[in-house]
Amino acid sequence: MSRDVSIDYLRSLVTVSVVAHHAALAYTTFSTFDAEHYRESPMPVVDAVRFLPLDILVSWNDLFFMALMFFVSGLFVAPSIARKGEGRFLADRAKRLGVPFAVFSVVLSPIAFYPSWLLSTSAGRGDYLASFFAGGTWNPGPLWFLWVLLAFCVIVAAAFRFLPVVMKGFSWTAGSTGALVTVFSLATLATTVPLSFAGLPDVALLAGPLGLPHPSRAVLYFVWFLMGLALGAGDMKRSLSRENLKLWPLWLAVGALGYLANALSPAFFPGISAAMTKIVLNASFSFSCAFTILAALGIARKFFATSISAGDSLSDNAYGIYIFHYMFVLWAQFLLLNQPITAGVKFLIGLAFALAASWTLTAGLRKTQLRKIL
Repeated sequence: MSRDVSIDYLRSLVTVSVVAHHAALAYTTFSTFDAEHYRESPMPVVDAVRFLPLDILVSWNDLFFMALMFFVSGLFVAPSIARKGEGRFLADRAKRLGVPFAVFSVVLSPIAFYPSWLLSTSAGRGDYLASFFAGGTWNPGPLWFLWVLLAFCVIVAAAFRFLPVVMKGFSWTAGSTGALVTVFSLATLATTVPLSFAGLPDVALLAGPLGLPHPSRAVLYFVWFLMGLALGAGDMKRSLSRENLKLWPLWLAVGALGYLANALSPAFFPGISAAMTKIVLNASFSFSCAFTILAALGIARKFFATSISAGDSLSDNAYGIYIFHYMFVLWAQFLLLNQPITAGVKFLIGLAFALAASWTLTAGLRKTQLRKIL
């Protein structure tokens, strides 16, 4: 499949949004730090100064951007398997996803979380590395995306291998705007509302760095990955054409309304039952997720039609930026803790530093043998 500049740049900008998301977590009004259990703390570093607009950035991002990343990752799976075969496809995925995950979750994670340990009650006890790896599990940070994506690729490659007739028919060309809206919305609803009653934990720790935040969303992510797979196996250019995505301003507005409903519904409906609260929260989550992703695809088609040098550089280095940014984010947040500047400025400094440092590091490493995995 030839390069699709719009999707390529969208993937890159979603990576930047991941960096911004993590850079903002120290400064939202709802950020908390668990000094007793720093490895499991939802925010590894939390500042005393806060900035309310960052609440919107973080909470809206959380509703859609990981589903979008799995969707974009799925778009090119079917053409890749058709070109390489299941075995070579999996070998390439293992090299591209598995090796960085195995290496960097061991090397980078303790570097990233060292500032968090210094702020915890464990700092005075010493033996940081022993405590970080204690119990056979440790926090890989955002690297969890790599092993989950690899698992999805293994499942799909096995299906192509052992169910070839089924997988040959697993393609979808959305011939209309209505088809996209209907499938995206219903698929998201079907994988969020029912699972909200399953009582799954907020974090699942399996073994080593195999952690999964929000296990209930694993099914959602897999379904979005499969929708990307199906569209990639069909006529993707037609399905995700500028014409099919021309209603993106409307979808962005609907996504915003879904976000507001998700954020404000507990205050608007204080007397409803716990079951109804789950339904309202997860239905609003679903609509915000589906329509924001549709809007993002439409924006990409409208504004990213031709390549530019800066965009190409970002695209080339986006994967490495995703891998490396977290340690730069946490260290920037830690070093800025006692600086007498506002939260908004600290966020911008942390974002700029993490993005520039991870971009530069990736560009340098891509000139070595690591180019094959970065």
